[in-house]
Amino acid sequence: MSIHEIRESIEQDKIILDPNGFGIVQKVVNLKDNMSHKMLQCDAYYDNPLPEATDGYTMELIVSPTPIIYTDMIINGFPSRAPAAANENILFKQTRTVVRGASDPPTQEFPDRFISARPTFTWYMPKLYITLFIHGSAGDEVNDLALSVYCAIEDQNTTLITYGMGVIREDHIAQVAAVMSNGRFILPARNVGQTYPMWKYGGVRPEYMISGASIANFFNRTDSQEPQNTNTTTNLRAMAKAARQMVPNLEAFGSLDTGIGDIPSWISMDLFKGVESGAIRDQWPPIKHADNGNVLTL
Repeated sequence: MSIHEIRESIEQDKIILDPNGFGIVQKVVNLKDNMSHKMLQCDAYYDNPLPEATDGYTMELIVSPTPIIYTDMIINGFPSRAPAAANENILFKQTRTVVRGASDPPTQEFPDRFISARPTFTWYMPKLYITLFIHGSAGDEVNDLALSVYCAIEDQNTTLITYGMGVIREDHIAQVAAVMSNGRFILPARNVGQTYPMWKYGGVRPEYMISGASIANFFNRTDSQEPQNTNTTTNLRAMAKAARQMVPNLEAFGSLDTGIGDIPSWISMDLFKGVESGAIRDQWPPIKHADNGNVLTL
């Protein structure tokens, strides 16, 4: 186990943004092979706090074990944002927005100062990439760019299998999706009863009750061998079929378009055998046993 410190800088007299207002500056640092690396500390310092440009711009500084593939997502109105800090290949990320005429550009960091002062992330790729994304106006020039990055890294011996699997995993993670979309949006008025399977209805419902306005008044919990007609066979079959219909994500399970009343999602979980296998019989056929006690299939 060894600890070494890295101090690197990015210095550019002039960076001309492309027709989309995008520019990339990258630097790579070689590390030891066949080892695991742990980030103990990481920090960035802008030697020139306000690089000159015609218009305002946003900079993203990323420290990662793999090259950064930009996405189609938006940052401050500009396209081609870097992967989210939640991406497991992001060891350090800093976002800095320079507004023309402002003297104190707002800056965000991940991890923050408190967390980054402690050991954080482990990786296996024998590289450390320092990447700067610049988002601004098309064809704009950003002059006198100068920043420094400090990293304290702990190296530790590892098995060849662990090292190889780690490198393959990080290489796959680097192939980031162009657009991310996750999380479930909940209307504030519906933020009640968020438990399965009644979260769509909200609150506590009487057990096994159905709307009194429907033809099917309610389902009783009865033994599967006890005959009881709670509705017509035709309606029960229609309700069972509707309760199993596929619906878009986040909607209630089952279909409501049956013509015989609303079908709660939980009906499909506790259907009687007569509904599942055919018509409801007055009496179930007698069970016949073999000499050894096994039930015979007729």
